[in-house]
Amino acid sequence: MNRTIVAGGSGFVGRHVVRRLLGEGSEIVNLDAVEPADAEPGEIVRTRDLSEISQLTEAAAACGPAGAVVWLPAAIRQRRLIDATTADDLRLMVEAPMRFLGALAPAPASFVYMSSIQVYGAPVRLPVDEEHPTEPFTAYGAAKLLGEQMLAIACAKRGVAFAALRVAFVYGPGQHEANVIPRFLDAVRQGRPPVVHGDGKGLRDDVHVEDVARAVAAAIDKNASGVFNIATGRPHSIAELAEVACRLAGGTLHPEHDEPESGWIDRYYAVECARRELGFEAEIGLDEGLASMWTAG
Repeated sequence: MNRTIVAGGSGFVGRHVVRRLLGEGSEIVNLDAVEPADAEPGEIVRTRDLSEISQLTEAAAACGPAGAVVWLPAAIRQRRLIDATTADDLRLMVEAPMRFLGALAPAPASFVYMSSIQVYGAPVRLPVDEEHPTEPFTAYGAAKLLGEQMLAIACAKRGVAFAALRVAFVYGPGQHEANVIPRFLDAVRQGRPPVVHGDGKGLRDDVHVEDVARAVAAAIDKNASGVFNIATGRPHSIAELAEVACRLAGGTLHPEHDEPESGWIDRYYAVECARRELGFEAEIGLDEGLASMWTAG
């Protein structure tokens, strides 16, 4: 069945996933709490609050049968403590997809879950591969890991292929303005140098949202099962991000460094598993990726 339900299809990543799958000929049902501002021709929108567990059985019925489900909803926070938001994280990233899967009849052939590299916690070796210990230090990462584990069991019982995509730092047009790349771009647009905390030598792996959407499509196409790092495999420093932003503004600006160290933990990821099993390779480099955001405004 060439029909895919994209839960969270109105969000940052969701809009790119919807467009990618539509472009590949899939019929799309976008299930989200809000309607998209830029609905695509042929996109079917079903508005439901996925954090309300009582709505999930009816939401599944409203979507109808599908060959694949992509689960994107998450409340991204950077809190290290297990606090009052944990119940919200567990509801949206564990209980809701479990309830939704259980309510679908018939079961889909494929379930793709948007997980996170936060499931690994602080790296004990680099690059981080899928066999790396999983010791998350945020409630968000812990909820994502539990979601992976619970859905793997539920999907196995229903004969559904389950792919958990452990996505690195996603950027691209539409990214929230509070993130580091939009902040750097906003500064240079206003004629100000981007400010880097400390020496800026901390290493990270930012993957463009269009590459993430391609990874989702590949997981569905391959009917993939397992966990996969979705990253570029090419680490860069935070200072390099600031330098690319300055080049986009014409090269007259240069990054500034303030005194406080950022406390950044170097994190970058092995991508051989996704390359081998999904045929996935990130295609968009930093210069091209930041240029796409610069052009989009």
